[in-house]
Amino acid sequence: MYDLLIVGAGPSGLATLRRAKEAGLSALAFEKRHDVGGLWLYEDDPEGHSSAYKTLTMITSKACSHFEDFPFPAEWPDYLPYYLAQTYLRRYAEHFGLLSAIHFEEAVVSARPTPEGWEVTTSRGEAYYGRYLVAASGHHWKPLLPEYPGRFTGETFHSHAYKNPLQLAGRRVLVVGAGNSGADIAVDAVRVAHSVDMSLRRGYYILPKFAFFGLPTDELYRRLLAPLPKPLRRFFSYLTLRLIVGPLRRYGMPEPDHPLFYTHPLMNSELLYHLRHGKVRLRPGIARLEGNKVYFTDGSSGEYDTLVWATGYEVDFPYLPADLVPKGERAHRLYLNIFHLDAPRLFFVGLIQPNGCIWNLAEKQAALIMRYIHGSYKLPADVEAQNQRYWEMHKQRFASSSRHIWEVEWYEYAGILDRLIARHPLPVATPSSAYA
Repeated sequence: MYDLLIVGAGPSGLATLRRAKEAGLSALAFEKRHDVGGLWLYEDDPEGHSSAYKTLTMITSKACSHFEDFPFPAEWPDYLPYYLAQTYLRRYAEHFGLLSAIHFEEAVVSARPTPEGWEVTTSRGEAYYGRYLVAASGHHWKPLLPEYPGRFTGETFHSHAYKNPLQLAGRRVLVVGAGNSGADIAVDAVRVAHSVDMSLRRGYYILPKFAFFGLPTDELYRRLLAPLPKPLRRFFSYLTLRLIVGPLRRYGMPEPDHPLFYTHPLMNSELLYHLRHGKVRLRPGIARLEGNKVYFTDGSSGEYDTLVWATGYEVDFPYLPADLVPKGERAHRLYLNIFHLDAPRLFFVGLIQPNGCIWNLAEKQAALIMRYIHGSYKLPADVEAQNQRYWEMHKQRFASSSRHIWEVEWYEYAGILDRLIARHPLPVATPSSAYA
């Protein structure tokens, strides 16, 4: 029996393996694909696991994204394309000796609790047993598709199936949604499509990737604004954005009706450029579909050849018992977005949506899990009350939607984990046979 069974060998699974090794725990990870990287491991198949596309670039800079004690090469660009991100993750796995603890091309079909821990059954028909289970299989793989009255008879696909700008060549394109993928696809389409529209139901804050002094925006935030008290941090963040971008109405966008960071920030410099040049036209929300026409909530309409749903993803862990999958109100059963209060031997790593990089937060989550397993960290006696207060505050601070339920403020969340990790040191670790 292993100490830990881990589902997934993307950034979160690799971070968990590293921390398990440091803690002297035996661990085994299952990855259904042929290599590490998760969504950063590109594949041409639109129905595959990866949501990566040929033009995908990280929205967090290398200065703010690397794992602990493993910086990016100095010669790499500030924002990494998908293939360098995957290369980095592969090097991380090699550097820390993690590959021997990963079963590639072996998917987890089911995981069920037992009196001793967990039993995992895989696509090879094998059964494995562990004291604890870590769900690190990601939450950007199952498309979330909205429903509207009527039917669109042109080409439609979710952004998950977008792989190459040539899919949009010569097309009249409507991108529905203004998340980071939607913005990327609209920018790509400008170069090859006949026309490009974006449908937005509300105003969004758009942050350029570079700010004052030539610094990446997140690096500037980390250096100057993150150390400030919350009220000052919010005020100066908003002021800085206004100075860099100006009023969004000048770009033809509706002004947001909510505070900055109430929703997930949109990081894109090119979209603003194309909006001001008239190459991307903004439309309001969709009212109904009819043939190749889309009718909008302001009474206007447009004819399109291709409709791209950039409408986000549904959180799902199909291998877990349904009552333990953190969907809807069941999401509120997670403490610190890690510990399942109804299953003490089940943990989640990477199930967060920060205004920063998930990777290095996943390492911190994993470090706290190892302390929990060793017994140096215990959940607080009033964990139920603390958890309820957290989710009540979350509802006030972030947008009430499935997309934003996992939203966290990077520096606040990192600070909480860092303090808990520092207060509860691990015992001296011994090498684990799982990594021999």
